[in-house]
Amino acid sequence: MASETGATSSARIPALPDDFLGTVLDRARQVLVPLVVIGAAWYAAASLLANPSMLPPPGLVFQRIVEITTTTDFHQMTAIDHLTVTVQRALFASVLALAFSVIGGILLSTSDLAEDSISSWLPFWMTTPTLVIILLAMVWFRFSETSVIFAAVVASTPFGMINIWEGAQDVDYNLLTMADTLEASTYMTWRHVYLPHLLPYLFGSYRYILGMVWKIVVLSEVFGLSVGIGAMFSYYFQQGNLVMVFAYLMPFIAVVLVIEYGVLKPLETYLFRWRGQST
Repeated sequence: MASETGATSSARIPALPDDFLGTVLDRARQVLVPLVVIGAAWYAAASLLANPSMLPPPGLVFQRIVEITTTTDFHQMTAIDHLTVTVQRALFASVLALAFSVIGGILLSTSDLAEDSISSWLPFWMTTPTLVIILLAMVWFRFSETSVIFAAVVASTPFGMINIWEGAQDVDYNLLTMADTLEASTYMTWRHVYLPHLLPYLFGSYRYILGMVWKIVVLSEVFGLSVGIGAMFSYYFQQGNLVMVFAYLMPFIAVVLVIEYGVLKPLETYLFRWRGQST
């Protein structure tokens, strides 16, 4: 009886599908292999230079990482606190920039007036130096949280807008004709034609926007704020302490990798699962 009960209880535990395990292993390989190569090159270069003030060895950096994540600094904040502030700024700015990009891209593709008035300014908007936008935002908004968000959104939005605009223009005309023939409503046309077509462009736009926003937020913190990963980069760089600069950089890189491979990649796989089914 006991053996039957054990067999029954063990049979209730579902086995992980092979494709799930394969996906996890593949993502782990994509992350770990480059990290191992970079870590080995870092260790070799630091050993050859033998000068921690120029290139600190990995062991020393990881000792500092443990210190800054477990103890508070002069702001009474740990590295995790600074990282949380930076991530919140970047995620909020990137989502806001994506929303403006979608609105602007749709307007450009559906309105001749919007296309004529906005498209001619996009090259100027896209080529304005990011540093100038950051400095102006700092002056206009008095080195506040708003200045970081404003600079990130203004600098990254036109690139996403262009991508969405091109995606909307590339919709299959035959599908639109079929929707019109079947007298599909505007909602159904957007839900079943435009949205599936634009989804890859949305992901591509958000990835590009998020990549830009990371750099803009950190750079803004370097120039004008007292908390955040960028502010810590600035503080320890002015002191010539590259060990601490590297120590704050490593958790930042870890979070970027987690968001990319732990959130965006699985979400993309889930939303585009119909591609595999169709083939």
